[in-house]
Amino acid sequence: MSNDENAQKFKGSKMKTLAIGALVCLFLAGCGGDKNNHFSARQQLIEQNCPDNMTCDFLQVPKDYSQPDGDMVDIFYGVHPARNPAERIGALLMNFGGPGAEAVQSAADMAERLFPAEILDRFDIVGIDPRGAGLSAFADSLTQCAVAEYNETGNCENTFRQIAPFLGSNSVVHDIDRLREKLGDEKLTFLGYSYGTRLGALYANTFPERVRAIVLDSPMSPSLANNIEIRLGNAAGYEKIAAYRLDYKNFPDRDARYRTVMEAAFVNGSYAALDGNLDKEKVAQAMNATVARESENEWQIINFSLRSLLDEDKRRSLILDLAWLRRNNQYSRLAADDLRDSALFQAVVCTDERIPLSNSEILSSQYRYEDASALYGKLTHEETAELCLGWQAQRDPVADMSDLGLKLNGQQILVIGGQYDPATPYTWAQEMVQALGNSASFLTMHDYVNHGFSYSDNTCIDQATTSYLINPEDKISDRECSRYIWFSERFGNQPRVPHPVDKIKGF
Repeated sequence: MSNDENAQKFKGSKMKTLAIGALVCLFLAGCGGDKNNHFSARQQLIEQNCPDNMTCDFLQVPKDYSQPDGDMVDIFYGVHPARNPAERIGALLMNFGGPGAEAVQSAADMAERLFPAEILDRFDIVGIDPRGAGLSAFADSLTQCAVAEYNETGNCENTFRQIAPFLGSNSVVHDIDRLREKLGDEKLTFLGYSYGTRLGALYANTFPERVRAIVLDSPMSPSLANNIEIRLGNAAGYEKIAAYRLDYKNFPDRDARYRTVMEAAFVNGSYAALDGNLDKEKVAQAMNATVARESENEWQIINFSLRSLLDEDKRRSLILDLAWLRRNNQYSRLAADDLRDSALFQAVVCTDERIPLSNSEILSSQYRYEDASALYGKLTHEETAELCLGWQAQRDPVADMSDLGLKLNGQQILVIGGQYDPATPYTWAQEMVQALGNSASFLTMHDYVNHGFSYSDNTCIDQATTSYLINPEDKISDRECSRYIWFSERFGNQPRVPHPVDKIKGF
């Protein structure tokens, strides 16, 4: 479920009071006042928020890159220095997706717990909070409007009109290039997860001569033109995950049975099983859990009870499992940062649209969803189609990168795709490889429903990624990596260390 869906899910809850962790505009955009106080406040903000294993600062960049001599804004970043300066290659800049995710703390966590010695010795690990996230520019404005919208005391429409044109991926890519230059690297080394792969690919498209090494882990498509096209890909991907998890190959009746349950619930409001009714809300909850990431543990909870519904037409055990999931989720407090993340998600996706749809096209799009997935079309349409409905802010469309490889002159880019990735479907990884042509090296994670694979303790993925980052001129041979090797490696050891991407919703 994406960030925008998450905010909608909680909108009707009884919790109406939220503390706004807002940043004073003095720190982020400059509001006048005494310069010494301004400097002191900035330093205090840095000291309070910089991870212990990093040094941090603000990077001043143009608010609007089409007016480079105009207003400037502050972008927060942190650096974990290479442990062996004599063998230092450069800075490894990171983005963890969303869009909406901070990167400074997550990069610090990677340096603390997940990166191998070869990476930590030879690279500065660098996180840069994108515009609207963490401590970077516009985060305060988005937080305030998102909390007001949640509390039904306002909305983000006017805020979007004022700042969304400066939140899109094109602006963030230029911020990344400014930071690369500030850090003294002639070329960029970048590791992007999920939405971060859009930034990595767009950087390569915009500054191909400045690329040293780029890893696109769980990539977005290089060519989808708007929110609806993205969501159609999501719906088709969900259908493949359901087929895998419910083993349609050996139990083909489950496919039709699941669609029967869904149709009854979405058309009539409930499905009548042998032992009672299952309402639409519970069916939707079960469908979302069916495609949940392994790291979220929801599928493991409903696995057997959902099979009982589809094989025996009994719904009692599934209702108990869904109730347990709902109670467990209610313990998670919705914070102001979560609401801001949802607002930023909407702002970036709608700002990036290359071929925006009219309101009438959006409202009549359900048939396209159902064509993409007979099982997940209705649900995905209901949860995602209206994200950019009525969008009034100026857009800053991202380029079609279908021919990205033509610009790279053979420079290798590493693509990592999950066969059953619920956030960025495998077909998008294949499209990215096709767009890169001879510039692509391709790693596939098989038989594992998750998102974000490098430096998650899978030797097959991690060794190839490390080799590429250290020697990007050496092509990595395409390979398929198995989850079962992963688990056998971990047998008898400590549980998998959580990865920052695990907690990030969206793509």
